[in-house]
Amino acid sequence: MEKMMLLILLVFNSALFSETNKAEIIIQKILDRLAPGTWQGKYDFTNFRTDGSKHDYTLEIQALNNKTVHITFLSPLREKGRQILNKDGEIWSYLPDSRKVVRLAGRDSIGNGDFNNADVLKLNWLDDYTPQIVKESDKQYVIDLTAKEKSDADYHLVRLWILKENLQPVQQYFYDNIGHHLKTLKYREVKKFYNIERPSLMVMENVITKQKTLLKIIDFKKTKSLPKNRFMQSNLGK
Repeated sequence: MEKMMLLILLVFNSALFSETNKAEIIIQKILDRLAPGTWQGKYDFTNFRTDGSKHDYTLEIQALNNKTVHITFLSPLREKGRQILNKDGEIWSYLPDSRKVVRLAGRDSIGNGDFNNADVLKLNWLDDYTPQIVKESDKQYVIDLTAKEKSDADYHLVRLWILKENLQPVQQYFYDNIGHHLKTLKYREVKKFYNIERPSLMVMENVITKQKTLLKIIDFKKTKSLPKNRFMQSNLGK
């Protein structure tokens, strides 16, 4: 009887490991599109507020890897020259008006919109979260990314819907540690940027405030190298 129970346990653990490994492979394939190693891009952000106003931002983004990402604000004029750097989970911003460098939190918003720093700068999902396939249909996977203990994850749980046919992301739900649904991110308009096919439009909807921000990718490409001094805190603003 004990041998039978041990065999059942081994089979169960093996199946569980296999599903976890499969989920990790799927997530990595998505990250290879969204953050393909060393890359650079140009993004337009539009914040739509509940008072009917909208605010536009244009950003240049450069990534040395998925934990080292630099942002430069190109517009509007009041934000031009502002820089944000994520290096191994520490996020810093250069403010051109005061010429100061200040520490930011992952949950601080970018340009007062609905994308926060972590959504754009922290693309090391497999370092911070454990993925698991929680649902599978003929057309889609649903994968839960649960924050690892003692990680720097900015959400407790992220639920991701993925198309099976091309492993493109469809949408994400973001939850806090007591299960509140905070935001929904929708991936739209898959396009080919050089040799990378990925969503070119992302819509972040804030469930609490009912506001939303559109992120449109103007340019995006993988590159062999970028200047290392771009990713040094001491060079912010230079």
